Amino acid sequence: MPRRYQYLLGDASWERARLRAQAALWDPVSHALFDRLRIRPGWRVLEIGPGSGSLHLELRRRVRRSVDAVEQSGVFASRLAARIRRDGFGAGRVWRSELSATALPPNHYDLIFARWVFLFLPEPEARVRQLVAALKPGGRLVLQDYHRETFGLVPRPPEWRRFMEADMAFFASQGGDASIGSRLPAIFRRAGLALADDVLHGGHAAVRLVPPIRPPRRGPAAPALAAGLAGSGGAVDCAGRAGRRRTQAPPAPHHEAMKS
Repeated sequence: MPRRYQYLLGDASWERARLRAQAALWDPVSHALFDRLRIRPGWRVLEIGPGSGSLHLELRRRVRRSVDAVEQSGVFASRLAARIRRDGFGAGRVWRSELSATALPPNHYDLIFARWVFLFLPEPEARVRQLVAALKPGGRLVLQDYHRETFGLVPRPPEWRRFMEADMAFFASQGGDASIGSRLPAIFRRAGLALADDVLHGGHAAVRLVPPIRPPRRGPAAPALAAGLAGSGGAVDCAGRAGRRRTQAPPAPHHEAMKS
């Protein structure tokens, strides 16, 4: 039976603000990934955990139609519904449930995409296999996620090591892995996907003052930090393509170099 899961960071106003700031930093990287995928009008697309919805709107723009979503948060789902009314592509199907409890249509999607979702999830291999079953033959599963060991602060405060240990423990408290990105290629191969795109981003440098981090109520409390941020966060793009024909045994791994 799948493990029960709740989004650790919630959907309060401060989390929505954090997601907007995150989108401003990382959306260009995701757009470049979409360019490499050569997303075409008419594709059937599913996004897992669209959150604030910036990439959901971009996916709709590229496929020129509605995009489906799995979004457990009622707050995020209602805000997404309001945003998509403006582009004229109609409403996609939105499952208001956690991914493990969602009955997705089989052999249905050309593309399934998620960003910063799998680091929270227990049983990531089971969730990848669940999504693979919803892909059309030849469809793509595309995940962007963190490899958080690359995080840094300059200058590095003495409590940094304890902060990183608490960060990793926080995500692990419900079975997640804050550095899941580095594991995704192997998980994809075991799920029978041919690896079509695997890019490690060294991170984005930024210099700004950050306020003390207020730890969420659940999970281990991390030390509050306030410092000049001049660091980077590593992330991994991982795209796998489903086989043209379904077989019991997974196909042999295939690597395809794609220009970034």
